[in-house]
Amino acid sequence: MTEAPRILTLDLASRFGWAFGVAGEKPASGSSYFTRDGRSPRGGPISNGAKFWNAMRFASAAIEEHRPTNIVCEMPIAPSSKQGQTSTAAFEILYGLPAAVRGMAYGLGVYEWEYATPSTVRKHFISNGGLKGDEAKPIVFRKCIALGWIAATDEDLSYDRSDALAIWSWAEAYLAPKLAQPVDDLFVKAASRKRATA
Repeated sequence: MTEAPRILTLDLASRFGWAFGVAGEKPASGSSYFTRDGRSPRGGPISNGAKFWNAMRFASAAIEEHRPTNIVCEMPIAPSSKQGQTSTAAFEILYGLPAAVRGMAYGLGVYEWEYATPSTVRKHFISNGGLKGDEAKPIVFRKCIALGWIAATDEDLSYDRSDALAIWSWAEAYLAPKLAQPVDDLFVKAASRKRATA
């Protein structure tokens, strides 16, 4: 019998979200910053090098703790879609963070890496892949609350966290469809009622 995938998902940016779980089980999740410190000796903005270094350190610690079999990352937006709106430094973060994490994962023996597009994840998780980020993020967050994956009393109530959970749900359905937990609205309402009466 094949073991259930152990899935780590990432919504990568300077502030990032993560989710981890074994397919068929409730995922853990959180969000943090790769760094808020790391200015160059001459001053100026925080170095992207510091962010990449901390991304590699995070990947190393997460892989050691969770032993994922699969890592799924939100696909970076193509540069052509943001031409003239995003700086070189921002593009470096966009593509550098996944590269840093993927390289560390490879070095630590995690070879299964997938990208998930935001539209595909949203179509799966909230049944609407056409919404823009600002519209979709609050809906995704509310669904995570309704599923019981985030508690309204949690300290971390960030959209980075809920976005990572949405990616995790898509990855679970993609990698282990027979084990995937339903996230359709009827199931969510029933689960919410069950928790309320428990």
